[in-house]
Amino acid sequence: MSGPLVKNQENKDVTIKKFPKVWDKGPVKIFDVELECYILRDGTAVLNKGRMMKAIGRAWKGASRTDRPNFIGAVNLQPFIRPDLEEKLKGIEFYDGSKLISGYHADILPLVCNVYLEARQAGVLTDNQLPIAQKCEILIRSFARVGIVALIYEQLGFEKYKHPDALRLLVESYLAEDIRKWSKEFPDELFFQMDRIYGNLRTTSRKRPQYYAKFLRKYIYEPIEQGLVLDELDKRNPTNEKGIRRVRFFQLMNEEKGLRVLRSLIWQVIALLKTSANKRKFENSFARLMGKPYQLDLFDN
Repeated sequence: MSGPLVKNQENKDVTIKKFPKVWDKGPVKIFDVELECYILRDGTAVLNKGRMMKAIGRAWKGASRTDRPNFIGAVNLQPFIRPDLEEKLKGIEFYDGSKLISGYHADILPLVCNVYLEARQAGVLTDNQLPIAQKCEILIRSFARVGIVALIYEQLGFEKYKHPDALRLLVESYLAEDIRKWSKEFPDELFFQMDRIYGNLRTTSRKRPQYYAKFLRKYIYEPIEQGLVLDELDKRNPTNEKGIRRVRFFQLMNEEKGLRVLRSLIWQVIALLKTSANKRKFENSFARLMGKPYQLDLFDN
């Protein structure tokens, strides 16, 4: 699914709004509640919009009486909503695979809890809202010790990025400081097997289909740190007006780590290609290797 079209009034060109992509997702347990959470590639922690009421122990009853979401829509809560929460209520849109979905920045949850606690202190909560405030108090105490973003990082395996520069340092650990001299990194065997599963006559380096480049992006570059390194390579080595890049991606990778991981992925892909009768079987084998959903073949064991 593509993003909405945004028209540029000056040149009347049409561009596509870019949305961030998911690094990983999964359930995060906060006391007795499991929330569906996401971490975007830039490190943003996101909560599923539909689970916000569950997080604070609020039953899903009736519609909001205001223009705000149901979990914060009660009339008696409105005076306690601060501008920082108002901003977070706008939500965030992002891609989970090819699906464009929306959520809330994770740090909205303690802000919502504060609304209930301030309303309780002011003595304006209804009897039905008092248990919610009690749940919010427990959550706030937890977040005081470990922030909600850190909690999501830890449970989804993102804790190594807590340091502000850690994500940048991780990506840069694959890349070379200077552009390496060109050397052949993709063996002829790789393209021989690609020709076979695509049903093409033998291709040469001077004339290969454009979709071979997309194949290399998807199956060799993108798996490195779940696309983070590829994103940085795109930034450092953008296409010009003719769609051509100044160097090849592997020329920007270092010998110590980047090329070592790249070569390992190349040979894993070659091995899968050799054992695949066609492109569909290769895609299934690759998805299985990466721990992703795949189409079960009728004749698979």
